[in-house]
Parts: sequence; structure tokens; C-alpha cells
Amino acid sequence: MARPGRGLATITLAVLLTAPAVRADIVNFDLSGKIYMKYMYQNDNTQGCLSISNPFWVDNIGGHNGVCSEFELTIKGNIGPKVTAGVRLQSRWGMLWQDWWENGDLRRGVVDTSGESLGQNHAQYIKLRSAWIRFGPPIPTVKWITVGSTDYSMWNDWTIGKARYIDRDNGNGVFIEGAFIPENKFDYTVGAMALPKLWAGPGWNTGLKDNEPLAYLYGTDWAFAMKLESRPYSDLRLRAIGTWTQDWEADRYSPFLTGSPDASRCDTVGCPDHSSGKTTRFRGVNATLEGFYTPSWTELFSLSALGAYSNNYVNPNYATNLVRNGQGFSPVVFKTDANGNPIASTGWAGKVDLDFYNPFKIGLSPKFEYFNIGSEYNAIMGSRREADVLLTDGIITGGFTRGGQLPTLNVANEFQDWDEAWYESCIGWHGFTFLLEEVLGSIKLTGEYSYIGYNTNMQNRDTTNQYPDFLYTHGFTDTTAFTADADYANVYDRGKDPRSVYDKYQSRSTQLGVLTAQIPISVAWSPLLNFKVKYIYDRDNRNTANAYDDYIGRAWLAFGQVTVQPNNELTAFFGYEYAYWSETGRNGSEAAGYYPTRTQRQTARLGFTYAFGGVLAGYTMEWFHKNLLRDPTGGYYNMIWNVWRAKATIEVAW
Repeated sequence: MARPGRGLATITLAVLLTAPAVRADIVNFDLSGKIYMKYMYQNDNTQGCLSISNPFWVDNIGGHNGVCSEFELTIKGNIGPKVTAGVRLQSRWGMLWQDWWENGDLRRGVVDTSGESLGQNHAQYIKLRSAWIRFGPPIPTVKWITVGSTDYSMWNDWTIGKARYIDRDNGNGVFIEGAFIPENKFDYTVGAMALPKLWAGPGWNTGLKDNEPLAYLYGTDWAFAMKLESRPYSDLRLRAIGTWTQDWEADRYSPFLTGSPDASRCDTVGCPDHSSGKTTRFRGVNATLEGFYTPSWTELFSLSALGAYSNNYVNPNYATNLVRNGQGFSPVVFKTDANGNPIASTGWAGKVDLDFYNPFKIGLSPKFEYFNIGSEYNAIMGSRREADVLLTDGIITGGFTRGGQLPTLNVANEFQDWDEAWYESCIGWHGFTFLLEEVLGSIKLTGEYSYIGYNTNMQNRDTTNQYPDFLYTHGFTDTTAFTADADYANVYDRGKDPRSVYDKYQSRSTQLGVLTAQIPISVAWSPLLNFKVKYIYDRDNRNTANAYDDYIGRAWLAFGQVTVQPNNELTAFFGYEYAYWSETGRNGSEAAGYYPTRTQRQTARLGFTYAFGGVLAGYTMEWFHKNLLRDPTGGYYNMIWNVWRAKATIEVAW
């Protein structure tokens, strides 16, 4: 007698064997790949493929001599007209060509003599970097729903900013896009995003037990956001964004966490019910309202304005105060009231931009920006790199070096190469920029004057317990000579991290002027000449009761570069930059007195890019020589840099 169900199984198997196979049509797939290789050289004894890593970690990511490779594969599926999905696979960065056998076997504290000693951050495995699903269901007002990886670019730099390149697809969330009134009259976007356990909170983490003994529950942490956009008529566009960042921790006073259940506890506090309450470790609220006016009745000007608000609350029972316990290194203010109780740090910010477009018909276009950023405005999840919120050239930008200003204490000037841009915090900046742009045929000239006052000016500010000063707050930042093999805040006494915003005594103002020229020449190889001249006057009276502690910094910069294009594939350049800084009261302290310094730096670069088919190759070599002259009266000594370094890349995409 046959067992029950056997006949049905036989029929099913026969159907499967005879029916045509069901498969996904290859036309529904988009496949793309990329191979990237980088060669680094510098006349020092470091090895690696990254100029600046993070010196706080016990890592070996950074180094100037090495060759590394990276592979990326992106797969996109077109399931239907309203459904798409995709993934991105990418190899882990950091394995050197000279290290064939690396597989990440190293464990901290274990002596490894096998040669497999660089650690897991150098293992060249393939990692899932991005996975997302996007669909448009037939739900009223809803256009699209996206679930999975995101770069956070749907918000803005003042609230939740686009993730920097190395984190571009690491974020994940759920997003709904739609419209209450169609045709751009009233659009909305809402989202819930999982927070990273690194950088997005007090101590640059949302819960790392080994680093932050007061926090460890990072799996419950989220950010929520809403964006409303409207174009009430064609000339005016409005946008409002609100974001809420929430770092939850398990309430350590929940009965389930305060001891093992037993009869005596059940009689007094009730038996723990195997659940624990949640409490706030950190809460950040940011909101902006923006308006963009482009009149249809004239093409002569446009006007934009932004207002912003921030509120950051830190619970000291679950977040270590690194202002007090970490030498002033903190991405948030630990604000307290007169009785020492924690309160939220709140701030306001605003700016207005007025741009004219050749109003006098002579090629001259003025631009004006007024900015006023409060002393405690802070976007903990705002843009950390690769963005710029102000019109000014800024303080740290040079000739070869680029950069910008961002309204956060969480600026990220690490995990980058020596030829990449630097960013500075503009929290507390209050002033204006006036820019003139002149176009004479193919020649472009610009002139800028900016005045910066500081809402952070204050006497006897509490930088011991509440306001982070990042250990050093004075002097021009030399991004050219900055390395990560010494004190992170002030490498070799010239190159501090420019995130410093607060100081105990500050009465500061800054003025800067910039002239640039771009001049193409209509001869063979189409040379393009670029020139820049910049002057900065930075004065800080510091303690106004002490006439001998004033800081006065003057910086001069001259830059020139010529770029040629011998053919369609090859572009080459050569440039030279000279910088000189005169700083009175640069080194020292309020107790020991301050001493002057002089800095002279020469920098030369040459390089090329070559594009052939799908291959893009590039090479840049730089030499810089710097003299740092310091007053020996204060126990300081002179220093010299003579550095050669090069970076070469080759990549192919298909």
C-alpha cells in the first residue's frame, strides 16, 4: 500500500521535469563594475595607501608608501515599471600589493609571526555595501517607497547631510516620497534612518562598550526626518526640513537589569519581567526653513534665505563627558544650568544670499552673503565633508588645497589623502562676504572681501566641563604639512585640526581678501592659467583684561598654475604656491605667556590625467619645503620640512 501523499509528490516531480524553467530575463539586469588602483609615495618610512587615518585607533590604515587595489560590482534589477532593486559589492580597502598573504587573522594582543599581521582592516574580502528596494504602490499621495541603503542626500547640510565618500552607502533606512498637491505645489519626504554606532553622538559613538562604558545598546538608535517642499508660484520655492536624532540606551535602573530575580526581590520591587525600559543618551533636533526666489520678470538677480534651529541634549548618566575627561575633544556641548544639571544646548542660524547676473551688461556680477550662525548651533548628523554652506573662500583654503565651511563640531578631516579638501567648522561665525565676478570674453576674474565676527566670543567660558576646545584653538592650520603620526590636535605645532570653535578667553575677528584669475590662451595645447592671491588678518584679544596675550595672525598666499591639453586624452598641469604666516602670540598659555612664530612654505605640484577608452589614469607629484621659526625664549625650537610625495591612480569602469 502506498504511503499517503506519495502519488501527489510523483505527479509534482513529473511536472517540474517537463515544464520550461522559470528564470529572470537578463534584460532586466543592469551590471556595472569598477576597478580602482592607487600608488602612494613619500620620502618617509611609513607604509600604506592613505595619507591620514585616525591616530586614536590601534590601526595601520594610514601610510604613504604602498600600492592598493579595489573592486566594485553594482547590480540593479528592473522588476517592473514601479519596482526596482539593487546591491553594491565592494572589496575592503587597504591590502598592499607587497602583502600577498594577508587574510586578517591578527587578534589584538597576540604575537603573530606568520606574516598575516596587518589585521582584519586589511583583509581584501568582498563586502555588501548597499542593498535597496524601491517601489511605487497605488497608495494615495505616495509616489515612491525606498527601503534599504541611502546616502542621506535627501535632506541638507544643516540637518542630516550627505554621507562622506567612505560612508556613502553604509546608511540604511525607510523613505516615503509623495505629494499632497501635485505639480510641485506640496511635496513631502519622510524617513527613518538607522544611526551608525560611530561618530553620530557624544564621544563620536552611539554605543561602544569598550570605548564608552556608559553606553552599549546601539541597535535601537534612529534618526527621523521630514521634508516639505512647495512652489506656490513659478518664481518662489520653499523648503522646510525637520530631523530628530535619538540615541536610546537600556535604563540601568530597570528591575531586570539591577539584579537576579529571587523571592525577596519579588516581595519588595516585584519580580523582574524580563524587559527593560529605554532612556535617552542623546537627542538632537535640527530644523531649517529655506526660500529661493528667482523672478521670472528679470534675469538680473536671485535671492535665497535660510533659517536654522538646533537642540542637542546629552544625558551624562549614559554619555561620558569628553570635554572634562577627553582633553576637550567632543562633537557636542555638555551644557548645564547654574545648579550643574544637564540641559539642552540650543542655537539658531541664518544666512541670506543675493546674486546678480551681469546687471550692468559689462560682464560684472556681484554676489553678497550675510551669515549669522549661533554660538551653539550644531548639526551632529549634518554634512561632515564634501559640502560647503558659505560663499567665502574661508580661512584654511589655499591654492592647491580646497575646502569649505560646515555648521557642525563633527567635521571629518581624516581618512583622506594629502591632495583632498579640508573643512572647517563655521559655528559662531557672524559676518558677510562680498564677491565680484568679472567675465571678459573667456577670462574670468573674481575678488572677495569677507569679514567674520564670532558669536563664540566670551570671557571665562567653561571649556573645562561644557564647551569643547579640542585642546588647541589658535593659529593658522597648515593642511599641507598635516600628518597623523603625532599629536592629533596640533601635529608638529602647525597643523591643528580646524574643528576648534570654543576658547576660554576669546575676543576675535577675521578679515580676508581673495583675488583669482582664470585665463585661457588660444594657442596650441590650449593652456589655461590660474592665479590666486589671498590675505588674512586674524586678531584675537583673548583675555581682555590682559594686554599682553593678544594674538595677531597675518597670512599671505600667492598661487599660479598652468594646465595644458596636448590632445583629447591627455591633460597636464604644473603649479607653484608660496605662503607666509606672521603670528604674534601664537605659542604659549595664559599662565606662561605667548610667543611669536613665522612660517614660510613653498609648494610645487605637477601631474597629468590620461583617459583612453574606459581607462582613466592620473598622477600628481608634490614637493613642499617649510621653515617654522619660533621664539626660543619660550622653550620652542625651529623646524624644517622637505617633503616629496606622489599619488598615482588608475581606474576602469564598465
